[in-house]
Amino acid sequence: MSQTSRNTLQQQFKTTNYLGLAMIGAVFLYAGIVTGINHGLIPFKPHQLIDAHISGTVKYILLFVSALHYFVIRFFQKISVKAVNRLPAASIIIFALCEAVSIYGLVLFLLTGIYTDFFIFMAISLFYFYIFYPRYQDWETLLIQELRKDKSR
Repeated sequence: MSQTSRNTLQQQFKTTNYLGLAMIGAVFLYAGIVTGINHGLIPFKPHQLIDAHISGTVKYILLFVSALHYFVIRFFQKISVKAVNRLPAASIIIFALCEAVSIYGLVLFLLTGIYTDFFIFMAISLFYFYIFYPRYQDWETLLIQELRKDKSR
């Protein structure tokens, strides 16, 4: 593997890594907002905009959609392994899908005022970040495979 391609890959991974860490940080920022609102530190009162029966239904629909994110993320991972140049874009899409789950929880909290719902979605979001976060070794392996394909042509 040439040093130039390795340096390019390292730079792309580093940039993607910073974006991923920022998006994980956003999840914790949402948790701070929810906690601040719940303890009265942030002057906002979430209203019971939907009744308890509907809020339970909405919660389970959002949990189902969050579970579907798992399969969508797996799909983007399969697409990204076809070419190394797609890895940063696919990783950012994966990060967005992971973070979207916590946003579902934030919206649910703002609609219902039930802060524990947010933390359920936050846990799912962080779990997704944990299992789907890119690893440099995987990127390097893909680069090596792509370079071998190019040499064999």
